[in-house]
Amino acid sequence: MKYVDLFIDQIYPSFIDKYLNTKTMSRLKSITQFCGCDYTKLYSPRYLFTRYEHSLVVAHMTWHFTHDKKQTLAALFHDIGTPCFAHTIDLVFNDYLNQESSEKKITTLIQQDHEFMTYLKEDNMKLADFQDLSIYPILENKSPQLCTDRLDGVFHTCYIWLHTHSLEQIKEVYDDMTIVTNELNLPEIGFQHQRIAEKFVGMVFVYAIELQSSRNKYVMGYISQLVTAAFHKGKLTKEDLYNKKETEIISLFQENFPSWNIFKQTTLLSKSEQKPKEYAVKFETKKRNTIPLVKRKRIIDISENAKKKYQKINDFKEENYGYIPNIYKEK
Repeated sequence: MKYVDLFIDQIYPSFIDKYLNTKTMSRLKSITQFCGCDYTKLYSPRYLFTRYEHSLVVAHMTWHFTHDKKQTLAALFHDIGTPCFAHTIDLVFNDYLNQESSEKKITTLIQQDHEFMTYLKEDNMKLADFQDLSIYPILENKSPQLCTDRLDGVFHTCYIWLHTHSLEQIKEVYDDMTIVTNELNLPEIGFQHQRIAEKFVGMVFVYAIELQSSRNKYVMGYISQLVTAAFHKGKLTKEDLYNKKETEIISLFQENFPSWNIFKQTTLLSKSEQKPKEYAVKFETKKRNTIPLVKRKRIIDISENAKKKYQKINDFKEENYGYIPNIYKEK
């Protein structure tokens, strides 16, 4: 049982297949999902998981819950505007809290791909159908609501990235999910049973805490300042982040920044109460979280155990600076 296969519905959405080899979708095969964390031994993901695979999973999830062609295609396309290193690039533009500034409009990219446009016409889809993805709440909605994009984020963090949960545990949770009506009278992914929802809360805890950790912030911060330095040296342009492969930019880092080899081989982040002379991180960033529904009630309203976990998430804050010895800020 492979991770992506876990989410394929009994009725396979074959209409997505023709889009998979377009240049617009294929570009995502060279963009890693974990924002650069695959390039250092600070993490040890099971394998290289890309934005392409994430998009595929989210599309299959969306089809499973809706059996709606338009919403499924929106899910497949939702990340095509992502630059190399994904949300790390938001830090380049000082967008620590929203993490939305670096993505290009997906309709702009679709228009530039003739093959893509031909397929949309064959499927009787309009470009306007993908102008605002917030109209598809099963795919995208505001935290702490649950949607397929966020759901895959939780699952792949726990299985591929941090190894805290097995495929069998993920399948048990996924199989209990259904569509319910939320407080806004909109459809939302929820649970049939509180016991299973509480297991999912354990996964959310892993996901939310790691994305606030110094380790995660360091990787994103370090790579973002290399990107900025490469801009200043004339070695890299903003457009390169959308036209080059991550591996090509990594080669550029290796050639121009000696600290890259230290970063690549480091297995443990050092921490200090006082700001060290090396490059160090300690900043607020976007809090990622989701509080699922059990039928029509949020889990925190019916489970004390869940309520305590979410309180720990809310209270979590890295007080120390995170740094790697002998890595200094690039200029």
